Amino acid sequence: MSHVRVWASIKADNTGRTRQLPVILISVDGKLKVLEPELRYLNTMANSRSHSWMIKLCQIIGLLIDFIDANHGIYDKPVTLFREFVSALYNGTIDENGEDPSCLYWLPSRSYTVNPKISMLGEFSQWMVNNGYASEALNPWTAATTTEQRFNYLAWCKKNDKSFLKHLGPSRLASASIEKALSIKLRRPLIPSVSTPKIFPVSFEVALLREGFTRPGKQNSKDPIDKYDWRGICISLLMLYGGRRLSEPFHLWMCDVIENPNAPEEAYVRIYHPIEGKAPKDKKLNGRYVETRQAYLQAFYPKYIPRNLGTGNYEAGFKSKYLVNDGMYMVIYWAPKEWGKVFLHAYQMYMWQRIKLGIDGSRHPFAFVSHSGASKGEPYTIKSFEAAWERAIKRIGLSKIKINGTSPHGARHGYAKRAKSGDVEPDALRIALAHSSIESQRIYGKPGIEEVSEMMNAASQRVERFDVSAIKDLYESQLEEKCDLPQSDPLTFDSIFIDALIDERNQHIRRRKRNG
Repeated sequence: MSHVRVWASIKADNTGRTRQLPVILISVDGKLKVLEPELRYLNTMANSRSHSWMIKLCQIIGLLIDFIDANHGIYDKPVTLFREFVSALYNGTIDENGEDPSCLYWLPSRSYTVNPKISMLGEFSQWMVNNGYASEALNPWTAATTTEQRFNYLAWCKKNDKSFLKHLGPSRLASASIEKALSIKLRRPLIPSVSTPKIFPVSFEVALLREGFTRPGKQNSKDPIDKYDWRGICISLLMLYGGRRLSEPFHLWMCDVIENPNAPEEAYVRIYHPIEGKAPKDKKLNGRYVETRQAYLQAFYPKYIPRNLGTGNYEAGFKSKYLVNDGMYMVIYWAPKEWGKVFLHAYQMYMWQRIKLGIDGSRHPFAFVSHSGASKGEPYTIKSFEAAWERAIKRIGLSKIKINGTSPHGARHGYAKRAKSGDVEPDALRIALAHSSIESQRIYGKPGIEEVSEMMNAASQRVERFDVSAIKDLYESQLEEKCDLPQSDPLTFDSIFIDALIDERNQHIRRRKRNG
């Protein structure tokens, strides 16, 4: 192996701040060295790109390094090398005999997977040219053909249609971009039919909460605090009846759950943006309150950073950008509202469980924590919850299969589907789901495969179909008179019936011509 990817703490200046970046180490003369262009490129993108994006870029760079090592000295131009690299990703590297002299043994990949990574690699290559690390881009721009210009213009029109400034028409830069095309064209991706996502089985929801989340070895305990995994129950309630994504509950702080002042005994839950969210007003730094949650953690809990900036098991993504303006948070809208009362009770039981386990809030403000082992008291990980979820659904007779809706995200799909079926206004549903674009929720109104099948069957029952019985009897009698056809003739009734219909059509045309 000629390279390896590791996480590194990068310090860019004399301040105390550092950032975690994935770094590629390559072997040069038997020594490991940092791939400097990749490190500097990610450092420039650190504030605008997620860790998952950085990892994908490292993956495609690593594949390119492997391809270069396996084909050293064969290609004389970067664009030729890149063209064959793209072809190897699409089609694999194994021949018809199952052999691969390059020892890469890549299987063919889908364009849906390859295209975004190739585009990322192309942008990185152009950045290297612009910053003096390379003299020629892997996929340089060339003059577009007439057909390519038409496609570019259509793509620009589609993008511009949603622009706030679309009334200004194409700019000079847009017009210039239409006339350019990349030297190496990517495979056109397929457009899959969109069907409604699978939802968690409604008939199993209560069983999941009552029987699924029990603590190992405590199933027969008389004490409900000991018997149940209230942490797992709370997270499941947030997804099933609050419509939250899997990662979002892991950003919840203990102070983010209170009793609703307008609805007694109902939980009022706000999940703040892990970086920009408004900080609690319970502590001061140098006589002043800090503004953001990132600043709050840095000031009072410096060992912990926002979880969307973390790495490994600590990391928890945060996708939504559609938040309440005054504090940068999303509100949980319970559907139905009664589940807000259930959640408040479950959360209170969980807080008692934390106290009983000897876990206080002095270490950090995160609500959900690990209960045992070396990580006891540390923020609960998504990986640990997924394992608990899988055990829980197994206890109630299900298995974790995404297409059956039994993955954690199936709970959010169920929330959205019920809201869509209940004719919730699109803008209201957008707020409830915290979607950045209203287009994101259109998928929940799409019929599924079973629904389409039922609709088509019902439609065919309603439509007056052509009755072929009379014509069938007519032509069967004519067939009996065709003595020139032997009994073993392979012609079927269907083929002769079609020929007869064509003759009937031709006679009708001739009659119309005779009659003027």
